[in-house]
Amino acid sequence: MNAIELVTFDLYDTLIELVPPRWDRMAAALDRTDVVADLDLLRLGDVVAQDYWTEENTVQPIRDRGPAGLLAVRNEYVRRWLAFAGVDLTPDQVDLVRAEYRAEYDQHAQIAVTGLVAGYRTFPDVNRTMQRLRAAGIKVAVISNADSDVTEFCKQLQFAHEMDLIVTSAIVGYEKPDVRTYFAALDPLDVRPENGLHIGDQPRSDVVGALASGMQAALIDRYELHDPSTHEVPVFVNLDELVEYVFEVNASVAVTA
Repeated sequence: MNAIELVTFDLYDTLIELVPPRWDRMAAALDRTDVVADLDLLRLGDVVAQDYWTEENTVQPIRDRGPAGLLAVRNEYVRRWLAFAGVDLTPDQVDLVRAEYRAEYDQHAQIAVTGLVAGYRTFPDVNRTMQRLRAAGIKVAVISNADSDVTEFCKQLQFAHEMDLIVTSAIVGYEKPDVRTYFAALDPLDVRPENGLHIGDQPRSDVVGALASGMQAALIDRYELHDPSTHEVPVFVNLDELVEYVFEVNASVAVTA
């Protein structure tokens, strides 16, 4: 184990969360289309849907696909999600549910609520995590797969000032798990891969990409959707646990040095 000089963070579901969460929004969309589904299965099925999105994004960035290609991915995303929850729909029904689900996003994004930006809020442990790491001399950065620069978004959510760097895939031209996305943070901050740790909520994107780049990796599971025994990297439910882990690693390295 190497000393950790840099911690990079995924953005969505790692530093910020959607309010209400995706499964609640899907439940509302289903209710409007008279489809019944178990909320807990929708919550667990979110992992299946997110894995599919990651796989498709790895093949070709979804933002670069034409309208027909984007619609096909979104419909298949919904179909797989609902199939996990035991809901089998016709293609026309899937298309209708997808439209209602999209409407949920548009509706909540327009609601003005203190602490929310476009329906997202910052997790309460974010700023103190960055402050604790920086106080220990550890650099911090965001690495996000996003359709446009997330710097201003992070400013609005009031944690950008704590970051040494914010990397957006749309700007650098590569999507996680492409290793070049990680080096877009490592190189400017002059940190070797083995001295960096990346944490995110997507095993097939955040964990796979970080390990492939030579970084250390961890999974954050804020909604407890994963079985830690099925993962070969540390799994944390909050960032306070991550900070303690980083400090323990660095202390153990110092002792053996």
